[in-house]
Amino acid sequence: MTITLRGRLGQWRTHAAFLALALGCTGAPHAAENWRAYTYNAVATVTPVKGMQAMIDEIRGETGGQLNIRLNVGGTLPITESNITQAVADNMVQMGDDAGFVGNLPVGGLVRLPLLLGTRADFEKAWSIEAPYLRDELRAKRIVLLGRYIYPQNVMWSKHKLTSLADVQGQKVRVISPEQAQFIKVLGGIPITLGPAEVAPALDRGVIDGVLTATSGYGYVWRDLLKYSYRLNVSYIDSLILVNEEAWNKLTPEVRAKVQASVDKYTALITTQMVGEDEQLTRKLAAAGMVITEPSAADLAQAERLISPYWTQWGQRRPDLQDALQKVRSAVGR
Repeated sequence: MTITLRGRLGQWRTHAAFLALALGCTGAPHAAENWRAYTYNAVATVTPVKGMQAMIDEIRGETGGQLNIRLNVGGTLPITESNITQAVADNMVQMGDDAGFVGNLPVGGLVRLPLLLGTRADFEKAWSIEAPYLRDELRAKRIVLLGRYIYPQNVMWSKHKLTSLADVQGQKVRVISPEQAQFIKVLGGIPITLGPAEVAPALDRGVIDGVLTATSGYGYVWRDLLKYSYRLNVSYIDSLILVNEEAWNKLTPEVRAKVQASVDKYTALITTQMVGEDEQLTRKLAAAGMVITEPSAADLAQAERLISPYWTQWGQRRPDLQDALQKVRSAVGR
């Protein structure tokens, strides 16, 4: 009996040795990574959140569960819209959907200078010039930029009469960046920076009178709190898909390639879908009684006259970005 038991133990050891050798040759399955993602968007039904969730679901499927990402909407974690970049850098969340990054990444304001970029084509030219500077700033924070999506024109909305530039005077308007804030100031308004989760209560309580946003951003979401839409395109707004560098480097090259492919696919889809929605939803708002006003040629000329000195001032206050600003102005003929 003792001989038999020892023989079996020897056989088990032999099998174990062969198994270890096989695993060493083929490589053990890579452990699954679990990430948290955070978006500034506070409403799960807006196109960017639906697109982000579809992207995350695709990543889980394409990687065979090697990367699982849980998306948290704005206000569900103790992270403000303006601190998403830092939260990704600190690995509080591994992925960020970040439209409020300019405070942490000043070069991001380059493509948000009010009225500087009048068309999407101009925006794309400017963004391609800005991108290397932006990546350098992110690299210094140990963050990887995977992509971005772009909102349609950001226009002005209000509870109060807003059918001309003159009507901005004295109104408290929610903005998303220092550049937008400057535009409201030169028109005599009062800029207030708030994240999307804070806007509806602020409108309801009279903390703010209006907002800057796209129709397919939050113009339609906040429609019951607003009565006027003044269709002056102040700027286009981009939102960055950011990833913590340490978390990114833990993924295998194969998984990283699949993640990048999904980000490329869905950021393009989000951008395209919002363009189509913007016109459709604006018409729907007009049919429901919202006062929709296109700016007159005189208002456009006055707005540009008031804000154009700021373009130069913006560069003077940021000497390290002067070169980038001059390249952009040259590229778009401004």
